[in-house]
Amino acid sequence: MPRLRGPVLIKPEGETGWPLINEHLFGDSGTGGNNVTVRPEVLPIDWAQIMGRDAPRTLEIGFNRGKFLMELAQRWPDHDHIGIEIRRRFCWRFANIWGPDPDAPRNVRVVWADAKRVVSDLFPPGSLQAVFVNFPDPWWKRRHEKRRLIQPDFALELQTQLAVGGEVWVKSDVADIAAEIDAALAAAPGFEGPTPFGEADLPLTYREVKCVAAGMPIYRFRYRRVALPEGASPLASASAPASEAPPEG
Repeated sequence: MPRLRGPVLIKPEGETGWPLINEHLFGDSGTGGNNVTVRPEVLPIDWAQIMGRDAPRTLEIGFNRGKFLMELAQRWPDHDHIGIEIRRRFCWRFANIWGPDPDAPRNVRVVWADAKRVVSDLFPPGSLQAVFVNFPDPWWKRRHEKRRLIQPDFALELQTQLAVGGEVWVKSDVADIAAEIDAALAAAPGFEGPTPFGEADLPLTYREVKCVAAGMPIYRFRYRRVALPEGASPLASASAPASEAPPEG
């Protein structure tokens, strides 16, 4: 796999820009980031047309350098894999490295956007088989806490987008953040867990490789989407307690 060094400032366009689908979603491959919304004329998203086939779909939120995403695409060739990343440099260099590569797996696409703003537009309810949250930014400062990814409202949204039997897979090297995500998922009706998983169960991320080499603890756990009781509302308050500590993989 090519190493990703430094920012790539060339806007992906043309036939080799196929991994980045911002032009389709927002009108231009140079449009993206925090405040974009999907163009209404392309809704609902026709993933079969974008991917060239109809297959089970997964989502990685915050794919960073893309190591995990591309290895997952190779490991699960019968699935289509979509990555959302809020930082332009990672999206552009991902597309610029893999777009011209004739051997790159074609079952992957990336979006430069804020996942919280676009997930509900990109994916119909019950259409995702898996969501991967790998080493999310902890946003340590108190005034930035609201920027953390998995909070109760977004946990409910992920529950809606997942098919019954689908799973949210979480990795973090920060115990407090892992516990916060654990609590948010445990409180969302329709989730069952947490279940720990091991290092070999999924590809490693760029950061995970460094954490493993340094002997740092990594918290790995997943929650499974289960069917709600008949008549139950997915927005109802949940009484399920969070686990006392996030499972360490």
